[in-house]
Amino acid sequence: MIRSVPVTAGLFSSLLLLSACGGGGSGGSEEDPPDLAGFIDIESGTRVDSDTADDARLGESIDNGTSGSAQTLPPGATAGGYLSATRGTYNTGTVDQFDFVIDTEDFYAAELAPGDRVAVQVFQSPDQAGPLPDRTLRILKQEGGELVNAVDPVSSNDLLPLTITVGNNFQPGSYLIEVSAEGGIPFRYVLTLADQASGSIMNASYTEPAFMTDEAIVSFEPAAGSNRMAAAMAVSERRDLGRGSWLMRRDSARNPAAMSAPRAQDAREDTLKWVRELRDQPGVATAEPNYLYSSQQVSPDDDTFYDRQWNLPLTRTPMAWQAAPQVGSGIGIAVMDTGMFSASPDTPGDWHPDLDENVRLISGQTMDYVSGDLDIDQDPGRDTNPADPGDGKARNSNFHGTHVAGIAAAVDNEIGIVGMAPEATIYPVRVLGRDGVGSSADLIDALNWAARQREINVINLSLGGLGPSNALENAINAAWASGGGRLIVAAAGNQGTDEPTYPAAYDNVIGVGAVDGGGERASYSNIGESVDVVAPGGDASRDANQDGTADIIISTWGRDDSGTFEPGYAGLQGTSMAAPHVAGVYALMKGQVPTLTPGEFLGLLRSGDLTEEVGPVFEYGAGLINGLAAMDAALDGNFPITLGASPSALQFNSALLSAELEFSVYPEGEAVSITGATAGAEWLKLGDRPTDPSMSLAVSVDTSGLEDNKRYTTELEIDYDPDDGAPGTLTVPVSLRLGTSADDRDAGRHYVLLVSADNTRDTIEQTVVSASDGQYRFAFDQVEPGEYFLVAGTDVDNNGLICENGEACAEYPVNGLPEKIVIGEEAIGGVRLSTSFRRPTISAMGLPRVGFEGYRLKPESGQEQNSQPVRSVESDL
Repeated sequence: MIRSVPVTAGLFSSLLLLSACGGGGSGGSEEDPPDLAGFIDIESGTRVDSDTADDARLGESIDNGTSGSAQTLPPGATAGGYLSATRGTYNTGTVDQFDFVIDTEDFYAAELAPGDRVAVQVFQSPDQAGPLPDRTLRILKQEGGELVNAVDPVSSNDLLPLTITVGNNFQPGSYLIEVSAEGGIPFRYVLTLADQASGSIMNASYTEPAFMTDEAIVSFEPAAGSNRMAAAMAVSERRDLGRGSWLMRRDSARNPAAMSAPRAQDAREDTLKWVRELRDQPGVATAEPNYLYSSQQVSPDDDTFYDRQWNLPLTRTPMAWQAAPQVGSGIGIAVMDTGMFSASPDTPGDWHPDLDENVRLISGQTMDYVSGDLDIDQDPGRDTNPADPGDGKARNSNFHGTHVAGIAAAVDNEIGIVGMAPEATIYPVRVLGRDGVGSSADLIDALNWAARQREINVINLSLGGLGPSNALENAINAAWASGGGRLIVAAAGNQGTDEPTYPAAYDNVIGVGAVDGGGERASYSNIGESVDVVAPGGDASRDANQDGTADIIISTWGRDDSGTFEPGYAGLQGTSMAAPHVAGVYALMKGQVPTLTPGEFLGLLRSGDLTEEVGPVFEYGAGLINGLAAMDAALDGNFPITLGASPSALQFNSALLSAELEFSVYPEGEAVSITGATAGAEWLKLGDRPTDPSMSLAVSVDTSGLEDNKRYTTELEIDYDPDDGAPGTLTVPVSLRLGTSADDRDAGRHYVLLVSADNTRDTIEQTVVSASDGQYRFAFDQVEPGEYFLVAGTDVDNNGLICENGEACAEYPVNGLPEKIVIGEEAIGGVRLSTSFRRPTISAMGLPRVGFEGYRLKPESGQEQNSQPVRSVESDL
């Protein structure tokens, strides 16, 4: 879309005019206004490190490297910063010289309370090679005149986020937060504070899920007739996925991983353009990319010792077996993964000896759903043979499904290992192909098939991705509900973030995070809405149970790098390993209580009857799965009827003062009456109390008498009484953060650019502004008429790029969806942008943003080799 922005009268009399590089930015008055002018608003709570590399370049650094020089952060703050243990020059591949400086510590001061989270995301310059940064996050307090750790610090030498969630015994008060670099290359960081009512906060980067090029999943409006509409579409191939969804394929659809980087980028962008066109066609309800999902595991390591299965006693499984003599007999676990190890993979059978007795196929049914460029077996295409084809490489993602199946249900046969439910039946379903990657279309097909199979009781999905798919969620909901229901368990993801991972984040999926041998969250394990429960996933960097070996999960594996297929064992870590522990516990429970439903399991989970509490809910969900407790709950037969709320926590601010709370019942279909609703604070106001869960509750806040720049927290209690069960109380955390004064907001020095509208995205005009009264003001004059993109952002690491992940960024009219602005003969005023260190989600943008690496700052025309681009600071007027 191209926008012509109208002139706003009266703006220029108070406008601070700035100098720009080249022809832009000079002159301007009320009688002769500049060609383009406007404001950049700053997101509430935004702050910036006071000694960035950009500040050092200009000699304007204000040290914050000691406790005495700590910068104060407001509640819910987001702060962007820079650290480096070394000095040097970036390798930009251009004539421009950009230097980085040493800055090893940044201190901040903040008010913290129980349940609060402190998170640091790290980003490196794409131009810089070298060792990954060693960094540490600490929360400190004064004690006896010295600084001591208020909680255990967290460290890492990779690019995973660092997160500290303070426990319930934490004393509210003022604390110091230290972010430090002990080695490695320079990096940008985004520090975020959040309370227990906050959802995802780690969105300082654009989410880039993988997807097949030239493929789309299309769902049609019911009245349109999906068969007729699908047949009318101009595509080379179409496949009915069931439930109104179709896979549409253009010519030469391929996995972008098999393409060169430039070609893959072009193909991805062209595919997204095609998906947008499909969405505009009459009768189309939704159109989305065919997202790719991958196994969630790393670090294979050969081993065969049963006594290294620390995961079994940690989950109280040996004691659970005594309470469950059926040990899963008669219960079917569909392991949707890379397939199953076979010594002769061209034909079904000859499975891994520690699994063979438990593996079953359904006669005449498709068990291999991998299609297209992802399929690498000897007989490409869908067939009845789910054998893992291998790829002749050692220690890769092949045989991942074999490892997962062993954790869930390896046979108790006095060799190798023992699974959680050693007499459960394994139904291997191949949905992941090349490099452990599969498509949402293939997974949807497999789920719709599984929903019709009475033999299958639980579906394990040790896979995940970042692409939200409506069609996939519909297939999951159908499998959960149809024919008595199937429990669906999925890996929460290995990115160490609170951004949702799919399918784990869907409502009718049990998302499983990972812990080490001591029950502590593994450093890579995701947190937030993707985690309903945790289970052993291992952490190769730790020996938390002090058994003398790394905390990895031992299970069945295979090798094919010698030319023959040989069964074996391996140690892995990942949320892929955690998920089958929960699938196995469900098989134990259902083996003894065949009438157990997924809804009853979820009710028990939510009530805490299946788990051991090990940490904050946001990180650990309901807690660590406990096989013995689960069996006791199942055999007791008193399945709780629980009430849930959406959202599960309420967060209000100056711009959001009301919300609707909706309810759901677990198990579904049970009759429940809502008998009371109590606000825990006078400022929290409730509408008419609903009488049953089909009604919503209006919740609002009254800010009268409340102070700005403060955080208020309370709880909302909902009392309920099931017709056939014990009364209960649902507790909903509530927080209110009244914005800091706009005058205090500062996202750092901003470079405002006019960027060419062609594919080169060259910077044509450029100016630099600093925050004043909580906003930025900019102006360009003597601009060549034409079409441009208007953008602005920081360069905290001084690498010559703005709007990279981890930098503050503003794009006109909204971030992530830039539109062209037309500069003509008449002046344009009153243009408004908003800057933030956060990035919009895929849901907000509609589709992913792929391949975006920021905007390069403009060098001066004819500048010498190794000279700095012109980035002059505005003059004091």
